Amino acid sequence: MLCYSGRSCGEKDWEKYEVARKLKSRVDDIRYQYLQDLKSKQMVTRQRAVALYFIDKLALRAGNEKEEGETADTVGCCSLRVEHITLHEQLDGNECVVEFDFLGKDCIRYYNKVPVIKKVKEEIKET
Repeated sequence: MLCYSGRSCGEKDWEKYEVARKLKSRVDDIRYQYLQDLKSKQMVTRQRAVALYFIDKLALRAGNEKEEGETADTVGCCSLRVEHITLHEQLDGNECVVEFDFLGKDCIRYYNKVPVIKKVKEEIKET
């Protein structure tokens, strides 16, 4: 295992920052596209749009599937399950609120109540 101070780790971090710099000029286009995708007839496109919405608005990490036998039940945006989300028509004076409660990276609990646009709430409800 390489340590974080090693050359290889520094290069990987540098690559991530370079990708972020390139994305910076495309953020408005990406936001426009996922808002358009929420209106798609294809469910998979709408689901991707919801995931991008949460990654953008809440800075959630994407997450990935776990291998069989992994002990920690940590999740990211794309591996959220029904038990991690509660929908509220109204909560704390806000309409269309999504409540998240799950273990994120390094088993750190993520708990948040977030007002969302109506289309996002409808899509979560449908899925």
